[in-house]
Amino acid sequence: MNYVGMKCPICGKAFTADDDIVVCPQCGAPYHRECYAHAGKCIYEDRHGTPYAWKPPQPEIEEETQRCPRCGAKNLKSALYCVHCGMPLSESEQQPRNNPFPSQSQNPWNRQNGADIPPQGGNVPPNFGYQGQPFFFLVDPLGGVNPAESVDGVPAGDIAKFVQENTQYYVPVFSNIGRFGKSRFNFSAFFFQGIWMLFRKLYRIGAIIAAVQGAMFFTYLLLMKYAVLPLYEKLYSLAGVTSGIYGYTITNTQRDELARQIIALPAGQRFLAAVPGLYLIGSIILMIVCGAIGNRVYMRNSISRIRQIHSEASEPAEFAARLQQEGGVNTSAAALFTCCLMVIYFLALL
Repeated sequence: MNYVGMKCPICGKAFTADDDIVVCPQCGAPYHRECYAHAGKCIYEDRHGTPYAWKPPQPEIEEETQRCPRCGAKNLKSALYCVHCGMPLSESEQQPRNNPFPSQSQNPWNRQNGADIPPQGGNVPPNFGYQGQPFFFLVDPLGGVNPAESVDGVPAGDIAKFVQENTQYYVPVFSNIGRFGKSRFNFSAFFFQGIWMLFRKLYRIGAIIAAVQGAMFFTYLLLMKYAVLPLYEKLYSLAGVTSGIYGYTITNTQRDELARQIIALPAGQRFLAAVPGLYLIGSIILMIVCGAIGNRVYMRNSISRIRQIHSEASEPAEFAARLQQEGGVNTSAAALFTCCLMVIYFLALL
């Protein structure tokens, strides 16, 4: 057997054609004569006769592989999808007909700025994924959007770095708005309105919505406590409605009489009687508006902030750091506004 190139198990040096080599008569492990004499025995002696005995190294057979164009991971040549990020690897899957996505080398910053070299932060490195880290996600953090795709002139990869939380929802939504002008109804904005906007660092419009919510809520509680409830107690009394253990019990006759009493009220008192319904309608309208415009407002704010950071950052490291710092969410602001609503509620009850 030719041992040239193999390594001595004791000293770790590769054998050359001039070395004096001895082999173990039991397992065939090769040694420098001096190394074997120093050890006094085969170092694999305790493994002789077992499946773990020394064996000559097998020649490495390098399988034909391909690298994922998104995360750079090695995959078998026959693989259809990347084992790390799930990116389609076959050419037919990767570039379908009329594919609106630009290739990885196309950088929206270049198209916008007319530069021939990639400016700071514009390109996503081929070997890295979201936030410069290798992709080890079961769910694509960009929701299937190519990181180099232009969304209103900004790479989707930079948008993901700015959004940070729930990017698999927002990046595809922003992409659809940019490509087709179609958004999705945002249920987080629908249910939480100002809280959601402050959470997403939409401070200007968030402050406006929060102020409207707070004013509506505070006014409603004050009117209910000092005007609406006393008025309804009087109307209930005139209609013969009495309260029991489980609240007021109203018959059909009493309900008709209550309606007649409300119609007979002066205009100002009729308005007070309608306050609960008006507050409910106003709240629902505000919820629907926030849910309908939430994604578009968030996208415009994100694109504007990324462009501003890109124009002000002098180096890629500064650009990436500012995306991380100025993007993301603000849990403290959302929690503070929630506490303010609770304080308003308790103050109005005093």
